[in-house]
Amino acid sequence: MKKYFIYTFGCKVNQCETQLIAEKFKKDGFEKALKPEEADVIVFNTCTVTSKADKECEYFLRKSLKLENKPEIILAGCFAKNKQDYAKDAFPEVKVMADKNALFAQSEKQSVKAFDGRSRAFVKIQDGCNSFCSYCIVPYVRNSMWSKPENVVLEEIENLVKSGYPEIVLTGIHVGKYSGGIFPLLEKIMEISLEFRVRISSIELNEIDDALIKLMLKYPDKICRHLHIPLQSGSSEVLKQMNRHYNSVDFEKKVNEILTLMPDLALTSDIITGFPGETEANYRETVNFIERNPFARLHVFSYSDREGTKASEFSDKVAAQEIKRRSKELFEIDAAKRALFLFKNIGQKRRAVAIGNGKALTGNYITVPIPASSVKPSGIFEVIIDKNSVV
Repeated sequence: MKKYFIYTFGCKVNQCETQLIAEKFKKDGFEKALKPEEADVIVFNTCTVTSKADKECEYFLRKSLKLENKPEIILAGCFAKNKQDYAKDAFPEVKVMADKNALFAQSEKQSVKAFDGRSRAFVKIQDGCNSFCSYCIVPYVRNSMWSKPENVVLEEIENLVKSGYPEIVLTGIHVGKYSGGIFPLLEKIMEISLEFRVRISSIELNEIDDALIKLMLKYPDKICRHLHIPLQSGSSEVLKQMNRHYNSVDFEKKVNEILTLMPDLALTSDIITGFPGETEANYRETVNFIERNPFARLHVFSYSDREGTKASEFSDKVAAQEIKRRSKELFEIDAAKRALFLFKNIGQKRRAVAIGNGKALTGNYITVPIPASSVKPSGIFEVIIDKNSVV
């Protein structure tokens, strides 16, 4: 029996699409290889959000080309679309697929039956972005706006829960752009009479309205007390240059209103440092903003030019060494924020789901160790957050 192996880079949407690709291989009679050396076909499901993502993909691609078993190699995903001509020239032995839909088992529905190797299931409800933030390549490589039909989403969730997945993570390139709105969809999901919970992977500030917050308050056990709201910068001046559609005052006001209503909520966010023209004063605004607001966790990104975006043409680039210094400080602040959020939650009972390796994840995004002596739990169960937990 022929075997396949998939390298997956980047976001949760790519992880959903990898599952679709895997299900297509299985349907065609392939078996999953445990390592690349055993595969007849290797698929690279790629990311191109940062230059680091490009380099990581190329590193593993070059390694795969040296394998003695000489597998067929397929390069798909965002890197393949963004750097199609380059990839064909640099890697003539590789099959470059800018459009990976042909690799999917159900391209019209894009629904998965399971989620291999995971106890939580990611459900892709949306694809595409047309926001055109000045630093972001995504609208150029994911430019087709698509939303999964509501009835298909509901059926997929119901089937996954019945198959043993107690947590469903709603994901997309821009979840808040779901056709008809994220709130009406969540309302329908809440009507599914099964034991499970839902987590929103990421949502923009301007797409969180009162109706969504009221729904979260109404279903505290069914909608995770966790919102990932990208900030990117604490400087309103930089946010304007980034073409973000809010300022730091708007962001601070909204998140504090949310946290007043749900003080146990985990607020996580993305930060980009070293954006062109970001002065030391702009950077200090970001630091001060983060320090005075109750973030539970930050994803810190060093700015890198993406050819074709507006920001790549901006002058006044920040020196690489300065970006490195700023990133280091932000990582240290992030570590302190995580520790403080954990400290505030120690001793609390929370509902959690198992995530493997003897660990469980709470609704508010804390990883709690499960005692080795315990019977392996299933579904949604209670844990006590202790000092050995991790945010």
